[in-house]
Amino acid sequence: MIQELLENLGLSQAESAIYLAGLELGKSLPKHLAEKAKVNRSVLYKLLPNLLKQGLIAETILGKRRYLIAEDPENLLNKKQSEIDQLETIIPELRLLLTTASNKPKIIFYEGMEGIKKLYFDNLKEQKPILEFVSLKQIHPEIEFHSSNYYIPQRIKRKIPIKILVSGQARSNRIKLTTDTYALREVKLLDENLYPIPLDCYIYGDNLSFALYRKDSEPIGVIIRSKEITTTMRSLFNLIWEKA
Repeated sequence: MIQELLENLGLSQAESAIYLAGLELGKSLPKHLAEKAKVNRSVLYKLLPNLLKQGLIAETILGKRRYLIAEDPENLLNKKQSEIDQLETIIPELRLLLTTASNKPKIIFYEGMEGIKKLYFDNLKEQKPILEFVSLKQIHPEIEFHSSNYYIPQRIKRKIPIKILVSGQARSNRIKLTTDTYALREVKLLDENLYPIPLDCYIYGDNLSFALYRKDSEPIGVIIRSKEITTTMRSLFNLIWEKA
């Protein structure tokens, strides 16, 4: 399980095996590290420069012998966060290129849980205030976990304010949606009998997104990039917000 997660972060199967073996062994000779990782020593030497570059393995010389030491896993997290931060700095330029394309996409569809997570990340990277229609009834456990452990903390970290119109109860197993200054969140409740909302809707910048993630349905997400449609939905949200 841990090795699969490391591979998802960009390490090869052999690199993951070497790093995990290094964590278990501590300081070790290349020969012993290769044996523990169950890779040929030639493979170890081939992959070692990349592991050193990523800060996962360090070298030290004692006497005439070279030892390899697995570094703190926090290094990998810091490197990935640095890569994300660098990417975010060029997002405005990349999106400018997108808007100048002759056949630019305006509607994006996502399927499955991973697709829904990409949809949520889209409104985080926009860095604009968010308006949301939502119901916590029958929310899928995986999305609930992702929202409480990643999306909400990331939104707060990025200082993105949000207004939420909640249809029905504002609480699920992991999530409690209340007005909270620290969380940069304002919440109003709607009568679910008069205003049923069977999906999640976000309005942010010139974008509108819908996510269907109920337990009893296939996860589907849609992002619409349109200033006119988004302006219309924002007006409807504000109208309901004032009357709620």
